[in-house]
This record gives sequence, C-alpha cells and structure tokens, in this order.
Amino acid sequence: MLRDILPLCDKVFYLNPEIGHFVSGAHFLPYSNTNVFATELSLPTQTGRPRIVHAPTDSGIKGTALILDALDQLKGQFDFDLVLIKDKTHAEAMDLYRSADLAIDQVLAGWYGGVAVEWMAMGKPVAAYIRDSDLGFIDQNMRRDIPILQLRPSHLVEDLAAILSKRSQWRQIGEQSRQFVEKWHNPDKIARAMLKCYRDPRLPFVLE
Repeated sequence: MLRDILPLCDKVFYLNPEIGHFVSGAHFLPYSNTNVFATELSLPTQTGRPRIVHAPTDSGIKGTALILDALDQLKGQFDFDLVLIKDKTHAEAMDLYRSADLAIDQVLAGWYGGVAVEWMAMGKPVAAYIRDSDLGFIDQNMRRDIPILQLRPSHLVEDLAAILSKRSQWRQIGEQSRQFVEKWHNPDKIARAMLKCYRDPRLPFVLE
C-alpha cells in the first residue's frame, strides 16, 4: 500500500491521527458519521445518581476490562450507575446514549471513535485516552478545541475520580462538546472541503 498504491493518489486521507506517523504527505480527515444538527441536544443532569455509559464494541481495543476495574474501585467513593451498551440496534443505543450523564469511549486506542462524536453531538461529556504524540497531525485549532476529558491507562482510577468529583462542570463540557462537533465533525463542511480537493487536488483540505 505505502510503496505501490498511495503514490498513485492525488490526495490521501486518514481518520486516526496515529496514521500520520506512517503515511507522509497524507491529511487527517475528521469523522462525518453523524448528522449533528439533526441530533437532539440532551445535556447531563445535575442531580440524582449520574449515569455512565460505555459501548464495548471492541472491548480489547477500548480497554473495557480496565475501565470496569477502575470504576469498581471507585464504587465506595462515588455513587453512579454504569450502563454497558452492546447488542443493541442503533435506535436502541441512541435512546440509551440520551439517558447518559457521562460517556467513556476508550482508554487504549489514543483517539476517540465515531460513537464519541454521537455522544458529543448530544451534549454529553466524553472521557477517553488521547495520545499526545499524535496531535501534531491534526489541525492545531482542532487540537485546541478538543473537549475530551483525558484518561490515561496508567492513571485510570485517579483520572476517573477527578472527573467524577467535578460533576458540576459536566453540563458546560457537554455544551462545549456540541459546539466542537458542529465545527469539526459537520458533514456538510467536510463534504464541501472534500469537493474542493476533488476539483483541484492541489488545494489544502480546510474546513470553513
């Protein structure tokens, strides 16, 4: 692929920043999997038991076992409900997402996935592991705007405890998350930028 196929392309895009280490001259492409403006805003509640959701679509990549172990260690310190979302239709999953106050994406992959975009579009605060060494491959304005609550696999209990202790901030983070996807994961903006590149591959991929 690297030697024979990609050199034939006018432009190459990748969805995960880590690929930038291996494919020189390629461009980061944000997910466009969610119709952001058709997604109803559903900000976190501020009272009662908070509900945490996690969707272990690939438990090995997402580090589900690590997440469950860390949350289990925190049960004596924090009161919360945990909902694991699997084997559901997309509509069923979306209903469960709307009931969440906090969403945990992954703690191993180093970047957030498409489901995190859906959560942020709803106005949910999302926690995930973001690999700092990959961030040089995305737009630096996007890097500045990322609202993801950072989880480190080596400090997972401490990081989750810090997030759970700041529930009063979740609603504001949810609002910032919605603004983030409107700006960086808007399918219309991404399509317009891609069309410009198809018309003239010499042009940079820029979201406007």
